Amino acid sequence: MIKNIFASLLLVILLSGCFGLFDSDSDRIKGRYIVLWIDSPKNQTISKEDQLHSNGSSMIIDEYVFAVGHNDEYIIAKQHPTSGFKGGYKVDTSLTNFYIIKMNQKTKFERDMIWGPLDESDFKKERSKLGIEAIEFDMIYPDFIP
Repeated sequence: MIKNIFASLLLVILLSGCFGLFDSDSDRIKGRYIVLWIDSPKNQTISKEDQLHSNGSSMIIDEYVFAVGHNDEYIIAKQHPTSGFKGGYKVDTSLTNFYIIKMNQKTKFERDMIWGPLDESDFKKERSKLGIEAIEFDMIYPDFIP
């Protein structure tokens, strides 16, 4: 009996310690679209949840997303690319990519609803073509994470 209690207590301590190693956070953009990071803010992305408020999601825009805006149809984003997992997610602030996402578009492939990566000039042109110049970046994060 005491052996079982001790084993159960040890298991709880070990599991709570393992879960403490991982951290994450997210901010809802609209509907199933979220700004999400797991393990480190350096790998912050835009992701689309499999279902509203579910634990599963698919990455739409790679890390490091540092500014987001939206209306009822579109999401706009600014991103600094990173060196990826093997490079420790080092953020390259010398390059800024811009993206436009059309939400709720029925397409076979996710990439069919994404414009980008775009430079600032092409981003402004696409916004003008789509008539979405009024969308502002209202979800702002640090543009550099050490």
